[in-house]
Amino acid sequence: MTTVDYFMEADNVYRTKDYIVCQKVSLCRSGKGNTLIMSDDIYLLRTRKRDTDYELVYKVRGKNINGKRMRSASYIRKYID
Repeated sequence: MTTVDYFMEADNVYRTKDYIVCQKVSLCRSGKGNTLIMSDDIYLLRTRKRDTDYELVYKVRGKNINGKRMRSASYIRKYID
């Protein structure tokens, strides 16, 4: 899977100092009728190639190119070098 594929499959993508994070957000209902926001996160270690791809895809953000995390009640993380 290419970096751009991760971006396209995500609901939200943002950058930190060391990683580009792709969030896939889901709504989950508990047995008691409560609804929670869950996030399945993929942390891609920043490389020159990934940063170039990121900048090409998200240049429309202008000054806010790094984006922000969508808050969630819980998350699962997967790290990719």
